[in-house]
Amino acid sequence: MIRLDATNRKLQAVLAGAITTSQLPCTVSYSDKTSTDYVGATQLTNTNSTTQVDICAAPAASTVRDIDYISIRNRDTAAATVTVMIDDSATDYEIVKATLSVGDQLIYTHGTGWQVIASDGTVKTGAGLADGDKGDITVASGTWTI
Repeated sequence: MIRLDATNRKLQAVLAGAITTSQLPCTVSYSDKTSTDYVGATQLTNTNSTTQVDICAAPAASTVRDIDYISIRNRDTAAATVTVMIDDSATDYEIVKATLSVGDQLIYTHGTGWQVIASDGTVKTGAGLADGDKGDITVASGTWTI
């Protein structure tokens, strides 16, 4: 669970380099809980290359903001490395960093956590180990063979 529980904590995203043609759209859906209300909302943002952008604003006073869903899709024409972090009073705490191929989507859901969805809709797996012979293990297109 990602929880923003102070007025100085927000979610940000940044790319490792400049885009080629298109910034990456970011969607964050969240739920705010106060002592009297429970309300959901969505924030839409685009990345800004190597400049950090707020993808989810800090909650109001006496409010806990639970992040339900995050989507960052690579609409650019080249691979993009995106970092998502919590900014706490201008100190950044990295949550996840992923390299997205063209059409890939970095997804977070409260129940599943982080995943990368390939442009064909499949969930990417593995630790990013390059193809090749690793001794007792051969890696080819994300498949490990012993």
